[in-house]
Amino acid sequence: AGDAAHVNNPVGGLGLNCGIHDAMELADTLHRVTIGQASEELLDRYERRRRPINIEFVQQQTVANKKRLEERDPKVRQDNFDRLRRSVADPGLHRQFLMRTSLIESVRRAREIA
Repeated sequence: AGDAAHVNNPVGGLGLNCGIHDAMELADTLHRVTIGQASEELLDRYERRRRPINIEFVQQQTVANKKRLEERDPKVRQDNFDRLRRSVADPGLHRQFLMRTSLIESVRRAREIA
């Protein structure tokens, strides 16, 4: 699990977080299949849920993190910093940022995939 199991760079540590969410979903799926509560087809749902979510959330965020860290233009760096400060100062933006970077939003989105 984690960065070793996903095609993303390790910037931001999202691979481990994603791996935890993957493991939770897989454990629930395997449990339901092994106790006869669901058929093995439920394993296909695991892949349908986790793969696109990992691409949408983890890869996009790690690419953005990497670009921010590699940015050399002082104005762009300052703009990035100012944007982060605004998100901390605004409770709504701050919550939105935390829900996305903690991948809680991704878990909620995954639950919508049948």
